[in-house]
Amino acid sequence: MRPGRVVLALLLGVGSVVAAAEPAGAHGVAGIQPSNFDTRVLAVVPTTTGIHVQAVDLGNKLQLDNHTGRDIVVLGYDDEPYLRVGPAGIFQNVRSPAVYLNRTRTGNVPVPASADPHASPQWQRIGSGTTVRWHDHRAHWLATTNPPQVQRDPGSRHLVQRWTVTLLADRTRIQVHGDVVWVPGPSPWIWLAVALGLALAVVVLAATRLDRFAVAASLGGLIVGETAHVFGSWAATTVAGTTKLAASAYALGGIAVATVALVWVVRRGVHSAAPLLLLTGLFLALAGGLADVTTLYSSQLPTTLPATLARLEVAATIGFGAGIAIVGGWRLRPAAPRERRVAATRTPAAVSGR
Repeated sequence: MRPGRVVLALLLGVGSVVAAAEPAGAHGVAGIQPSNFDTRVLAVVPTTTGIHVQAVDLGNKLQLDNHTGRDIVVLGYDDEPYLRVGPAGIFQNVRSPAVYLNRTRTGNVPVPASADPHASPQWQRIGSGTTVRWHDHRAHWLATTNPPQVQRDPGSRHLVQRWTVTLLADRTRIQVHGDVVWVPGPSPWIWLAVALGLALAVVVLAATRLDRFAVAASLGGLIVGETAHVFGSWAATTVAGTTKLAASAYALGGIAVATVALVWVVRRGVHSAAPLLLLTGLFLALAGGLADVTTLYSSQLPTTLPATLARLEVAATIGFGAGIAIVGGWRLRPAAPRERRVAATRTPAAVSGR
């Protein structure tokens, strides 16, 4: 089988998977998706040298850095010892109900009968180092629907809830105070207009003598944008590298497919690459653009890129991807009679020149 047919067969398979997948799950690392809820740490009382607490992963987790040289204990929902971090490493109390409730964002998991907040702690070592991260239901909006005040006025900023997590340093209680704020995102229409303009530009330029340059430049833009997206999302999350790699499979696949298409266009032209362009454009518009469409209208984004640049990347992926798909589909039509005559006149010359 020819290499080109192998590539097309693989793209067809991947394209069918993308078309059947939930768009919102294609991107994002470990379930960390754009939102309008901002979890903030406001104060640590009393101020304790060597203790630093912050919200990470868009409020999905709290992070405690302990540089005091002694054990710090995080208390659970019933004021029971939950986590311990210190010179010997990181430990969890398997008798704490929080160990089980914090395994999911909604907390709807069964708690074993052995979990008794009033029982003596049973510590289990779960890691090394002096930094511990955990999901805490006190520090995020738990419901699946927006708060009433947000439903009434989603375009304004709202204080959603205040929260407190207690730490123990020996016998000293340390209160970590914070809140959750609703921060409305921007309107998506300007970015969708950018996507539409880019798609039209690709289609129009592809109908001129600049077709090869226009398509190649669009593919190059997609490759750069998706690469920036991957690195930005990886740097903004604290999950393991293997989890990041698995969650970015669609983006990495899109980069690889776009690279193959770019080489094909440069070497053989737009018409020859038409089937590959159609599939590449659809793949990237779906898995690389529409999968992240919430980025266009959310205020809290899981990336280290500036928000404007992150939204531009999504809009460009949608626009360039759609434009390339349209060009590929249009060029799939049979060659015009004049094109066939030109090709026929070139064949004898090519043969005689050997």
